[in-house]
Amino acid sequence: MKIRYCDTHTHLTDPAFDADRSEVINRSFESGTDLLFETACVPDTWEPALKLCRDYPGRIYAVCGIHPQDCEHATPRTMARLLQTLQDPQVRAIGEIGLDYARYTLGPAEQKTAFASILKETASAGKPIVLHCRNPFEPGADAYADMFAIMREHWTPAAGRRFSGILHCFSGTENDAKTALGMGLLLGVNGTISYPKNSALREIIKKAGSANIVLETDCPYLPPQSRRGKRNDPSNIPEICRHTSQLLGLSERETAELTLKNALEIFGAG
Repeated sequence: MKIRYCDTHTHLTDPAFDADRSEVINRSFESGTDLLFETACVPDTWEPALKLCRDYPGRIYAVCGIHPQDCEHATPRTMARLLQTLQDPQVRAIGEIGLDYARYTLGPAEQKTAFASILKETASAGKPIVLHCRNPFEPGADAYADMFAIMREHWTPAAGRRFSGILHCFSGTENDAKTALGMGLLLGVNGTISYPKNSALREIIKKAGSANIVLETDCPYLPPQSRRGKRNDPSNIPEICRHTSQLLGLSERETAELTLKNALEIFGAG
């Protein structure tokens, strides 16, 4: 039986796919990656993401929010539109939202205000969240500590769920991972798990185990090591799964099945 995979974080509406989007999606399905969650984190991408859901029913679902790099969009008018968008049954989570202290237009103070506002304003939607968190390139502020503090004050986890969110593209410390898991968050594992310099990340994911992770590409970004410098897409999930399964001491099928189960549980889809 063919192995089935899930990509919990794609950006297929990105212009990088304008020339061959349908071919990329079909190739991904052929690879076994036949359940995709399209992350639309700028208001202009919400409707294109929903169109993908309509074009590929039961195979593509949406995650809608406001990225911290674009937090200037977190205005009352746009937040009202986001709440309306979240009512669509194809939208399975809020995201990606959070803090980015590495690349930004508005600084940490503005990002923290926007993040708190998004958490409060979208609580009524009752949906899980997909988080983006990145520390500055140089030692300094701690985006993870700030994010967790804001969540403790302003976040209401969706009731009745074992998992309440995903910490996408996890790149924090072991303590950050423990805090995230304690808050009911899954860790998103993507191509960075295969990068030679990321031994510390591999050790953290190994300790977290298959019960606490999902697989993602973040395409068109962050391809696995074998495709560094090239455009990423969901057909690379099997390679990410192979790296992860070797790390966890599981078969590729076991890792695919366990991470798919986690994705289905948090998103309620597929």
